Amino acid sequence: MSSTGAATTVGEDQRRDACATREAILKVARRRFSSCGYADVTLRDIAAEAEVSAALVVKYFGSKENLFAEASGFEQDAERLLDCELPRLGEHMVRTLLDHHERTQGDPLVRAVFTSSRSAGAQFRANFEHQLVTRLAERLTGPDARLRAELVCSVLMGLGAARLVLRTQAISGEPKENLIAITAPLIQNWIDGPLRASAVEPPRLPSAD
Repeated sequence: MSSTGAATTVGEDQRRDACATREAILKVARRRFSSCGYADVTLRDIAAEAEVSAALVVKYFGSKENLFAEASGFEQDAERLLDCELPRLGEHMVRTLLDHHERTQGDPLVRAVFTSSRSAGAQFRANFEHQLVTRLAERLTGPDARLRAELVCSVLMGLGAARLVLRTQAISGEPKENLIAITAPLIQNWIDGPLRASAVEPPRLPSAD
């Protein structure tokens, strides 16, 4: 092998190693920010769990705020959650989220609960709104599409918070397939059509006469 070829191989290996290290840091950051408050997570903690130096984290991301902004992005997570036709989307979303819990012990939606920094919270909300909620609402037909999309996301978010943060006894102990069977039809109802008016009439105000 020529010296030029050897140098190219070394360069490619270094780039692959850098990408792998960066992804490892992001993976830890996503999990930490999903299960802890923004203020409670430090770059040193993330570096220690990722088995790199804190200086390397700063080299790749610059600051904790920059790391949070990238870790809180919904682009890939939204793609996975929405990658199904509408008639089966409810089951797909719940199953995808629960599978994500098992793989990573984290939840991309639960990060919304832990945004104590105003600037970081603004970044998160922008990602959440544009990359997930708005995209889901645009796919829904009929009235109240935005409200229905937000209701879907709120149920998914609550499910993640109960399992990974609060670790409530019944939900945490329920088999995954049972949770899917229970939760997916509720979500699918909102995906399929408009919200139903309450069967209970509101109380009438006394007549002014």
